[in-house]
Formats: sequence, C-alpha cells, structure tokens
Amino acid sequence: MKTLFRFLPVVILFFIFVTPRNASAQFLKVFKSSPYDQEGLDVLPTADGGYLIGGYTTNNTLNDCDVLLIKSDGAGNEQWRKTFGGSKPDFPYHMLQAADGNYFLVGYSQSYGGGDYDILLIKVNSSGVLIWQKTYGSNGNDLARDIIATSDGNYMIVGWSKAAGQPDNNANLIKIDPAGTVIWNKFYGSNADDYGNSIQKTDDGGYIMIGQTFGFGASGGDAWLVKLNSNGDTTWTKRFGGSQNDEGYYLTVANDGGYVFLVRDSSNAGKDIDVRMIKTDPSGNEVWNKVYGGNLKDTPKMVQKTSDGGYIVAAISRSFGWVNPDMWILKCNSSGDTTWTRHYGGAQNEHCYVVREMPDGSFIATGKAASYGPDFDPIFLKLNSAGTLVVGIEEGKSPTAFEVFPNPSNGSLSVTIAFQGKFLEVRDLLGRLVESKQLRGESEVNLQLSTDPGVYLLTVSDDTRKISKKIIVQ
Repeated sequence: MKTLFRFLPVVILFFIFVTPRNASAQFLKVFKSSPYDQEGLDVLPTADGGYLIGGYTTNNTLNDCDVLLIKSDGAGNEQWRKTFGGSKPDFPYHMLQAADGNYFLVGYSQSYGGGDYDILLIKVNSSGVLIWQKTYGSNGNDLARDIIATSDGNYMIVGWSKAAGQPDNNANLIKIDPAGTVIWNKFYGSNADDYGNSIQKTDDGGYIMIGQTFGFGASGGDAWLVKLNSNGDTTWTKRFGGSQNDEGYYLTVANDGGYVFLVRDSSNAGKDIDVRMIKTDPSGNEVWNKVYGGNLKDTPKMVQKTSDGGYIVAAISRSFGWVNPDMWILKCNSSGDTTWTRHYGGAQNEHCYVVREMPDGSFIATGKAASYGPDFDPIFLKLNSAGTLVVGIEEGKSPTAFEVFPNPSNGSLSVTIAFQGKFLEVRDLLGRLVESKQLRGESEVNLQLSTDPGVYLLTVSDDTRKISKKIIVQ
C-alpha cells in the first residue's frame, strides 16, 4: 500500500519515518518568537491532556532574559505564553509538578535577591498565574539546576553556591516545605570548585547527587557522585573521569537500586566531546561504562529511566555528518546498549535539553531551533515509542509526492518526483549523509547507491517542503 506524506505548513520536518504504534500522537512544533531568541528547557504533561514548556526569552533590555512559560494543547498547538522576571537575567533550568497540581520552575535570578546570582523558585498555577516567587542564597553567587519532591511531602533544590568572600563554589542542597520555607540548607565540597547538577531519591530514604568536583584529587574536573542520608549528611562520594574535564550532568535510579548518570566526557583531544553513561551499584561501584558519539561535540543533557527498564537520553550532536548541531535522542536498554538513536532538526542549529517518557510509551522532548525562522525558537516534539515522527499519514492515496522503484533494491533505483524538487539526499538511520543531488525540477532521477545493505531515508525537498521515505537496500 502506498503512503502519502502530507506536508505540515509552518513546520519543516527533518525526520518522517513510518511506524504504526502511536501514529496519531506525533508532532513537531516550533513556537515562533521573532524578534527575540527563546528556548524550551523543560516540558511536562498537564492534567487537561496538554503540555507545559518552560524556558527563557530575551527581551528589549540589553543582556536581559526572562522566564518563559508556554502552554499547548494535546496536539502541541500553543494556547498561551507568559513571562516572569525583572530588569536583569532570570533563567529557569527545570520544572516540577507540585503535589497540589501547580508547577515549580527553578533556576537563577539576577533581578531579585541579595547577591549577583540567587536561586530562583517560581510557583505558578495551571493557567500560568504566579502564586509566589522566592529567592535563596548568600551575598555571593547561587544557582539551582533542578528540584524534586521528597518522600515526606517536601521538596529538594540542587545547585551550587559561592558565598561572598569564599574562594570556591560548593554544591548546595536546600530542603523546603510546600510554601517554599527552608527546612535545611547544606553545602558539599572540597578546597576547590564543586557543583551539584542533579539529585534523586534513593530506595533507602536518602538521596543521590551527581555533579562535578575539581577537588578530592580530580585531574581537570571529574564527575562526582555523592550519597546522602535523609538528613542530607554525606554517606560516601565517588569520582569518575580521566585527565581532562568530565562533568556529571544528570542521573536516575535504576530498577535494581543502582545509579545511572550522564557524563560530559572531554577525554579525547581536540573538539571531540562524547556522551558517557555510567551505571553503578547502590554502593557507587561501577557496573558498566558506555560512550556514545562521533568525532565532534556530542553533549549529554538528561537521562530518564523508561518503563521497559532501559533509559532515554537527551543530547546535542555535531557528529554523524551534521555541519550544525541537531537534537539527538538515544534509547538504551538496561545494559546501556543502544536500541535506537534519532536526530531531529533542519539545516541550522538545534539543541535538545529534555526528553520524558509518557504513560503510553511515547516521548516528549524540547529544546531550541534555528532552522525555522530568523531567531532561536522553542521546539517541541512528541515521538512514538520508536522515537520517530509519523505526521499527516493517509493510506491508499495517490499520486504520492514521489515514488521510488524498485524498493527494496540492490542500490540501483529510480525516483519519480511529482513536484518541483530542488534537493535530494539519502541518509542512514544515524543521520549520516550517503548521497546528495541538486535538482533542477527533474521528474525522474536515477541513483546508484554504494552502501551496505540496510534501511535508509530518501528525502526530496523544495523551498517549503521536506518529504522523506524509507528505502531498503539489500
């Protein structure tokens, strides 16, 4: 049966791949923001079946930015957009839905508080109305990277602090009650810089924190894993890294009570940065250690445990034939072996900051995109369980935008094009370019692919469309 890929106006899709599961749920949305740069930094589902995207926006004031909140419906269509902030930069990193159904955004503020940077915590309701806003910190620099709910109905903020007059940064944990009142505030570190990036509850009632240390014998910065009891007191710490700069970025608790965390690995020389994922047992002893990436910068952002016992990773990739970075999402099994990887983006610069699994096994992801307008815009993806986008599919329609014959083939094939295409390319499923041709309105193009047997994507595009089909080389 033939398949028609209908182009969505406004949004140009890089990756369209046919798969039946959750086919009606997928989309790629770009929220236009001109003349300002905006980014999506986190996304959560809402009780009405929609989504809440948290991020930041620049504005009229030079060197200023504000917290941005976008509400969409279940199809990813924008319903409203709100901003929060003062006359200086105010920036969120992550969001959390509170027990009362409202939402927290946590990050830093230069507009409010007593220091240059202070931890910023905003609480809003489901309509984006501000309930309250608080800052935490000293007279120095304080910044938060994430917030989680604790087992006793309170909340924990993780970040770092450099109090006025102190020579170094320290990792910082702040436990607050639902009203934002501080229960305790603790610092962790050495006689060098130490940072807290992510924290999770552990099976024994305590916590596990990942970050980076430049102390404790680290060479150039190491990923730093810290186990804490329920009172926030240190039980043990572990370092992971080589001679270069290695940063522990985000972590999750495995089904067996061990810990899985991402490391921004710069151990290779030159411009190469890799995504590294490490699994430890509950005592912090390494179980496995895997590296993902090419020969350019591939940067980790977030890891989440998935319902099948594996892991989903949000990252940014410059490798695999891309001139500019793309959103990069990796699905791994419980042993850290890759199940699939996907790139999303256009010709310009795209970043992926967060990916989260939904109850039906699909995924939501957000970041920033430069391929769809003159500025950086928030980008929002809803993916099926295989990480692919199925958009505008209609069965049994003809003619299609283009035909490929034969398919499967031995690499020799003919492409019949029903519109005035300008460019043709073939890529493998990692996004690596196999073949490209400049078109001048031809209705038929003959290709001879010298590739290994496998599945590839053939894409034909013009100024407004980018349409892809799966082809099989035997």
